[in-house]
Amino acid sequence: MKRYIIMLAMAAALAGCDYLDKMPDDQKTDEMVWTNRTEVLKYLTNCYSALRQACRSEQDPWIGIVDDIEISSANLRPYGMARGDWSPTSLGYPDRWSLNYKAIRATFVFEQNIDRCKELSEDLKTRYVGESIFLRGYYYFDLLRLYGPVVLLRSLPSNSADFANMPRTPFDECISYVVECMDRAEAMLPTFWPADSEECGHATKVACRAVKAQALLLAASEQWNGNPDYADFRNHDGTPLASSTYDPNKWKLAADAARDVIDLAEENPDHIGLYTADNVSLESSDYNPFKSFYDLFNVGWNKEVLFGSIFNVGGHCGRSTWMQYCTPVNKNGFSQLIIGVTLNLADAFYMEDGTEYVPDEAKELTLATENGPHFNPNNYDLENDPTGANRTALLKDYKNRVAWGHSAGDGYMFANREARFYATINYNHRIQLVYSTDKAVRDNFNSPGQQDGFGRVEMYYGGISNTGETDSYSRTGMCPQKFIVPNESINDFSPTGRYVTMYVRYGEILLDYIEALNEVNPSDPEIRKYWDLLRKRAGLPSIYTTISGLEGNKELQRKYIIRERQVELAIEGDRYFTLCRRKLASSVLKDATIWGLNVRGGDPATNSFAYTDFYKRTGLNDGNPADRRIWKDCYSLFPIMQTELDKSPGLVQNPKW
Repeated sequence: MKRYIIMLAMAAALAGCDYLDKMPDDQKTDEMVWTNRTEVLKYLTNCYSALRQACRSEQDPWIGIVDDIEISSANLRPYGMARGDWSPTSLGYPDRWSLNYKAIRATFVFEQNIDRCKELSEDLKTRYVGESIFLRGYYYFDLLRLYGPVVLLRSLPSNSADFANMPRTPFDECISYVVECMDRAEAMLPTFWPADSEECGHATKVACRAVKAQALLLAASEQWNGNPDYADFRNHDGTPLASSTYDPNKWKLAADAARDVIDLAEENPDHIGLYTADNVSLESSDYNPFKSFYDLFNVGWNKEVLFGSIFNVGGHCGRSTWMQYCTPVNKNGFSQLIIGVTLNLADAFYMEDGTEYVPDEAKELTLATENGPHFNPNNYDLENDPTGANRTALLKDYKNRVAWGHSAGDGYMFANREARFYATINYNHRIQLVYSTDKAVRDNFNSPGQQDGFGRVEMYYGGISNTGETDSYSRTGMCPQKFIVPNESINDFSPTGRYVTMYVRYGEILLDYIEALNEVNPSDPEIRKYWDLLRKRAGLPSIYTTISGLEGNKELQRKYIIRERQVELAIEGDRYFTLCRRKLASSVLKDATIWGLNVRGGDPATNSFAYTDFYKRTGLNDGNPADRRIWKDCYSLFPIMQTELDKSPGLVQNPKW
């Protein structure tokens, strides 16, 4: 049987039961489960089922409460959270505390019983136990990022245990246990699974090293490394839950752990490393940075995925739902465009030559007069095209990610940007990658007079994707392109194949490494080496050639490393955690303006692509102070739900909640 880790119907059972049921089928006896090889594997698969799915607006609520995404629908959790509507008594997001503990308990049950199965070889038992230990460590790490110190269970408590009065364990001790789990599991697991293996999604040595590196980076960062704000964060008996002493050696531990992942990648370059489209070398003249970065998230399992899950696309929280929320509306489409990309994020991307984008409000009210260098790489004659064959051929190049970039008529701010920009952000007047190349279908994107068969999206007020008659539009005038599959029809939102939810990818580990190394020794040449590697994949020159005074300057390098994370990992969920762990969230988000475009400007009856005031920078709460974003210091940790505190008086709540 195929063993892809898929979010099964069992996940629905998780949300409604007190524990992960130890029997995959409650009609089976305990003996039937633990003596049968197939049932044991089902149970292990169920241990994976608490992992998050791929719908970032639902199961990753933190993407909508920082400065890169604006969610316009009050029906989605992050909308209210961004406006301060969350508390320990209102469940505005998935309760990971409860769910993860159910999964942690299940791993203990699994390890306690697996020896009863005589149908498994000793090697397979060892591997399965390694997977279970890995999952327990990962679930604890997931809790630590969200909630801080946890109640650390090192074994399955007896039925007589005093659950109600179990206190939280100091943060550093929790991190040490995650590291212990990863070290133990690594010795039991294969190094990796090939991309075509039926085992993809199961834990590996490289996944263990990656999670260990991320846990140690969290521990080294300012939030948990001598943070004075947590000086009074204590259990009821006075036990401090966070260290008040800064330890610079924690950065070295984090750097060394990330380096261990890199070592494993460099020993196995065909199976672990940065993804490039069609396996084309970064040094090749045929290398395509846009296709490489775009396809990374759409081709299924690939060598950049260090730990992830493969999900069917058809579920409520699958890739299909994300596409529905992000794809611009057309006349006949089923799209529900409610997720926008902010100018706060768009401005962070670089120009194609690697220099910074400098906002210029006068120039931003103009349009590009020429096509970009990648717009028509095969030089199709679009002026003399009586049958439309050349237009169709160019559209196929777009759908195959051979053509990309801006075209004449795009807004000034969208011209000549780096490849990751075009792979991440969709914008007004852009040719869409979804839908067929048929002119009649494409023209459904456009108003009369603008129907040229290319299907350029109309995001301005009165345009097809912003009629003013529905709530299905982007409040920022831009929307995500990342994770959008360039299929033939978006109406059913069912692209074929399986798509990966990435929990850790190799590009992230390279960023972790240079970030930690900068705090240890800002002059270490490996910072430039691996930073350059990431930017080369993006088609950019070394940042050291475009930012003066950068090399060896710890503070300046830190600033631009954080910015590189914002760009490289945009909309992947990292932004919230990075701002919080580096204690930057308050300075970046408190009283900050979230910027978009002028999506309610002009006359909707007469606006067109020529309406350049659409590109006027506009604060999302302009004219409506009640709609402003709110950031409080307590938001750097999620609150433990009051229902959990009521059941367990031994718990203390997170600071300032």
